[in-house]
Amino acid sequence: MDKIEEKILEQALKHTAHVEVIYEEGETRSVSFENNKLKYINTKSVRGVGLRVIKDGRIGFSCTTDFRKPEKLVANALESAEFGQIAAFDFPPQNNYPHVTVFDRDVIDFPIEKCVSIGKEAIERALAVDSGYECSAGIGKGHGKQRLLNSKGLDITIESTSVGIGIEILHIKGQSLLSIGEGESSKRLATDLNKHVDKALNDLKLAKKEVKLKTGDYPVVVTAKAMDVFLSTFEAGCNGKLLQKGASPLTNRLGEKIIDARVSIYDDATIDLADMSYPVDSEGVPARRTPLFEKGVLKNYIFDLQTAGIMKTQSTGNGNRGFSSQPSPGYSNILVETGDMPFDSMVKDIKCGILVDQVLGGGQSNVLAGEFSVNIDLGYLIENGEIIGRVKDCMIAGNVFDLFNNIVAIGDRAEWHGSTKVPPFYFKSVNVAGNAD
Repeated sequence: MDKIEEKILEQALKHTAHVEVIYEEGETRSVSFENNKLKYINTKSVRGVGLRVIKDGRIGFSCTTDFRKPEKLVANALESAEFGQIAAFDFPPQNNYPHVTVFDRDVIDFPIEKCVSIGKEAIERALAVDSGYECSAGIGKGHGKQRLLNSKGLDITIESTSVGIGIEILHIKGQSLLSIGEGESSKRLATDLNKHVDKALNDLKLAKKEVKLKTGDYPVVVTAKAMDVFLSTFEAGCNGKLLQKGASPLTNRLGEKIIDARVSIYDDATIDLADMSYPVDSEGVPARRTPLFEKGVLKNYIFDLQTAGIMKTQSTGNGNRGFSSQPSPGYSNILVETGDMPFDSMVKDIKCGILVDQVLGGGQSNVLAGEFSVNIDLGYLIENGEIIGRVKDCMIAGNVFDLFNNIVAIGDRAEWHGSTKVPPFYFKSVNVAGNAD
């Protein structure tokens, strides 16, 4: 049934003046390799619609993938409004939206057969170095369309593409097991899996020698790849939903210097073809670049419409959802400004310290308070500016707020890892639980 979203809007308006319809359709195709062999080629399609209404001041919501009875969807949304949250917002009108490129035709035109060839070539490249490696790889591409309509006259359609490629190489040596994963995701076509293979192979080479490490405080360099676990505290603290619940440690601290003045962190949905970019969020609010921290000072929280209304402020264009859920505040692309120290210079500067490239766990302990305690999955001992070997069965622990006020330097180059673009960080002192007797 074509234009089902328009029919749903029309029917819902008969019962309430405040209506929003979100329609989505899309297809993903993916190739997966496991244990050095092709496992499957998969195609998945989805088509669905979500309806949000405000009836008698309360929010109702319903969704479906069955378009045969739009009147049932409307009835369900209206019924749920009887028990829904009190609305603290109204739907936005049509607006001026920034031009953000989120569609790459090359993604759609790229043959899935070539994805198979890319995966095979990457695995062969790894096995040529060591036939004992166990490799898994994935190459996926997708495209979709989202249309958002509401009772204020908003009507916007966005077509987008997505690509994800990655490889994981597992090396088993006696009782020692090391798995290294590398990859990338974006909205543009990405096919160079070999560069990620080369990075993983180089890491495996550096990790061949295992070394002991005594427990103590050490200078630590954290690569861009491993920085997510530390940034998660700031992301959670700046989320308006946690602010609303009173759970954020950053409540009532806008304008306060929280971390080192060299640190600036942004949420930016306006970067062409980045992984989580969009011209308009899923509620019809224009995308923007939002400073979270500038020169160490807390500048903003992120909000969707409802959370912003409750907190007596404005949405930051971070209403995040699919057709099957109601919006909540969610990040787009997280950017951390670079510093002035090359990565190699960080390593050379250390007399005795640690390089951390992968961690296990998402930051146990009280993450909201900034406490972390994570196992070093892939880390190296640095002595006199040289990487000596891999440190195994070690853990780093501390507090993120303390850590980000204990910075020696920030890297001069940032890397994309998913939707995060961040440089490496060089910290003066981190507590490390070692593996030496």
